[in-house]
Amino acid sequence: MAFGKKKASTAIDAAVNKAANFEVTVADLARRSEKRAWWVAGASLLMSLALAGVLAYMQPLKKEVPYLVMVDPYAGIARLARVSGDDGFQSVIAKESINRANIASYVLARESYDSGLVNERDYRTVYTMSEPDVWGAYSATRDARNPESPGVMYGARTAIRVKITSVTPLGAKPGKPPTGATVRYQRQLYDKSSGATRLLDSRIATMEFAYRPELKMDREDDNMVNPLRFRVTNYRSDLDSATPAPAEFPATGTAQPAAPTVTAPTAGAAPLSQPATAVPGAAQPVPASVQSPSQSAAGPVTPASPTQGVK
Repeated sequence: MAFGKKKASTAIDAAVNKAANFEVTVADLARRSEKRAWWVAGASLLMSLALAGVLAYMQPLKKEVPYLVMVDPYAGIARLARVSGDDGFQSVIAKESINRANIASYVLARESYDSGLVNERDYRTVYTMSEPDVWGAYSATRDARNPESPGVMYGARTAIRVKITSVTPLGAKPGKPPTGATVRYQRQLYDKSSGATRLLDSRIATMEFAYRPELKMDREDDNMVNPLRFRVTNYRSDLDSATPAPAEFPATGTAQPAAPTVTAPTAGAAPLSQPATAVPGAAQPVPASVQSPSQSAAGPVTPASPTQGVK
């Protein structure tokens, strides 16, 4: 028997190559599986982070957000505006026209008087735009037991009309609304029966105010009266001596009475105390002291005193 190296056969080489290829294949499959696992883990981590960001963005899940619906009275087109404490709300209330409108609405409602409109509009407007202490001072001036209240002094036949001459906002800063204002206005007495108007006085009002978007209204229709939550925190009204009195004009459609003419007596004329002889068919003059309101022109109207009353 001869000793020596055996010659490699074809079958043995094929078996060795197959075993080596199997080991390489198993190792390659393991590396590919590990790579896929890392890809899946990374994608899961990114998805979890995205879901966490969405949940954090949605917090709080429930929040009451007020909206302001503005309707064009002529075209009937409605627009929706968000009312909140963000920058958008600050930009809205910082506009000068918005502040002037709120200030003028408050002064008109507070200083005007009309027995037919005071309970329908004025009281509610002042109530929704005033802080409790400011509202208390206003309601005291309108109390029926107050002898100086407009209802007692002027009754139902006379109204107070207000004409605003100037509105000056105070304390405004860039991007922020003003904190106060001075308003010059004139009050006029309007006689409903004759249509006569005369100047009552000229006044200047000084106020402090703020916007409170978090305020909740008592009634739903109060949101239409004061949608931006304009609230007056301090109010004062004084006579304005710097404003000149305007010229008074008679009511429309009435004639201005002619000034009485006094003629000096001439020789042979009848004494002034002797009544003049009436001419048949001629219209007789009526003394100014006994003329009725329909016969006299629109002149100064004297309001009824509290003791006289108005029927």
